[in-house]
Amino acid sequence: MIFFRNSIEIIKENEQSTVGGILREIKEKADTGEYFNRKEIQNMTNNTKMVHYEEAVKHFSEAIRLSPGFAMPYILRGEVYHKMGKWDLAIADYTDAIFWTQRPASAYNGRGMAHGAKGEIDKAIEDFTRAIRHEPNYAEAYYYRGNAYFINDEFDLAIEDCDKAIQLNPDATEAYLIRGNAYRSAGEIDSAIMDYSKAIRLKPNYATAYVIRGDAYGSKGKVDKAIADYTTALALKPNYVDAYIVRSHVHVLSGDFDAAITDCHKVMELSPNVPEPYITRATAYSLKADFDAAITDCKSAIDRNPKAADAYLIRGIAYLHKGEFDLAITDCTKAIRLVPFNVDAYCERGNVYSSKGEFDKAIRDYTKVIKLVPQHIECYFNRGVAYDAAGKFNSAIKDYTHVIQLQPNHVLAYVNRGNIYAVKGESDLAIADYTRAIQLNPLLEIAYYNRGNVYSSKNDFDSALADFNTAIQLNPNYGKAYYSRAKVWLHQQKWEKAKTDLTAATANGIDVSTAFRSEYQSLAEFKEKMGIKLLPEDIAALLKQHDDKSTVSIAETALSGFQTEVARVQTSSMWIPPFQARSGIEHRPFP
Repeated sequence: MIFFRNSIEIIKENEQSTVGGILREIKEKADTGEYFNRKEIQNMTNNTKMVHYEEAVKHFSEAIRLSPGFAMPYILRGEVYHKMGKWDLAIADYTDAIFWTQRPASAYNGRGMAHGAKGEIDKAIEDFTRAIRHEPNYAEAYYYRGNAYFINDEFDLAIEDCDKAIQLNPDATEAYLIRGNAYRSAGEIDSAIMDYSKAIRLKPNYATAYVIRGDAYGSKGKVDKAIADYTTALALKPNYVDAYIVRSHVHVLSGDFDAAITDCHKVMELSPNVPEPYITRATAYSLKADFDAAITDCKSAIDRNPKAADAYLIRGIAYLHKGEFDLAITDCTKAIRLVPFNVDAYCERGNVYSSKGEFDKAIRDYTKVIKLVPQHIECYFNRGVAYDAAGKFNSAIKDYTHVIQLQPNHVLAYVNRGNIYAVKGESDLAIADYTRAIQLNPLLEIAYYNRGNVYSSKNDFDSALADFNTAIQLNPNYGKAYYSRAKVWLHQQKWEKAKTDLTAATANGIDVSTAFRSEYQSLAEFKEKMGIKLLPEDIAALLKQHDDKSTVSIAETALSGFQTEVARVQTSSMWIPPFQARSGIEHRPFP
């Protein structure tokens, strides 16, 4: 028997036909959700709902058997196959429907969505275009084609299609969401938020729209608004795993680690076999300095996904903080093997090597990062620290200078470059760098302390005293500053003040005699250089304690006759997985 395409019109007219009755019954059940509810179809993945799908397929198949030339049951069965994730069967049904109907727009649209769900985006665009050609006012086809353009990173075309869809149907919620995603990916965050807000006004109970808008607020740094949106989404949909995940990320980024941990617990309850909540919680624990708990969570994440590179990296950082350098190197290396261009892993492994004193290896890792990311400020800075520690001062100055060129307000780069200038005897350049650091951060006691030491080496004791005074005011427990100020009092033979500061330095952790011997071989040498004929016995006793010890290398505690502190940046303590890198694509799959 041959069925012609116009047979669909005959069946539509014969409302009492067997096929018509079957379709009416199925459609009624479909509309009431007995077989499937199109509005909530994405959530119907459990076994009970799959039974409803399979039952619907049986009825549509019976309709097709009775009248294989009728397009509608193919379209409806194709839709069910689509929701079941059986894309190829859906495409086959839509293709049959296209053959049998004289108005194939909806069939092309359905087949386009099935191609999109398979990741065949170009084929999806072709089918949406055919649907529009057959029905120029087909708003749904426009915004789904816009979604396909969005996935292809053709944001202008996506926006253009959504504009048309909204013109045809101003209440098309999906069009606003898709256009919002396109705006956001194009960097127009405010426009994106406006579109998401419009979608929410149209569908106030649409939990996903709140999550997407929360992502947009998060990308603008509006943490409170982001969390409020995620919380609203969870009120609407209490077991919304994605909302808990992204809210936990924002809590980490905002420093509310306990709230992040609570959200991770909930995700683990709802999805116990996924590694992500363990990685997020490990990050929170690490930032709380609970490194043992972080290590335990990373192991749990790795047990669930042995290729979870972030878990190895976070565990490596935890090991670094615990001083277990070899284990840290092993984990960072594993992360690199899993993701060969993992700049964070190279950077952190460089930090471990630097902490271990293997500066050449650290420099090699930092250099690798800089080749991959030429503007990586932290690695330029940390490589400068490694060059400095290795005695390669000119290379260190070059790196610190590059940091300052990239980020002119990088306070610590000025401090460390000033330290090297001081070591090289270029006192004026050192003072200039410390002064600039103080201008940028007037509360940075290290800069005052180091500048005071340079002034002291130039015998500008008044300026030195002013800087040491400020350093101590900022940090009353600054033992090194007390010791350096005591040296000025000794130079000026103000014995009581010197004794007071030497005592304060000792009380704040400074081994006064060892520090003194780093600059002078003996009391006799000190008195000769200072022109002191008689040193009070109580001060002499403070300075010559443990006088029988071997001479301490000047490099350990002093540089060119004065002490400086290197302002190291521990990027490992600040690294957080790129939670905020959410494109929104995951929220707009083809339904």
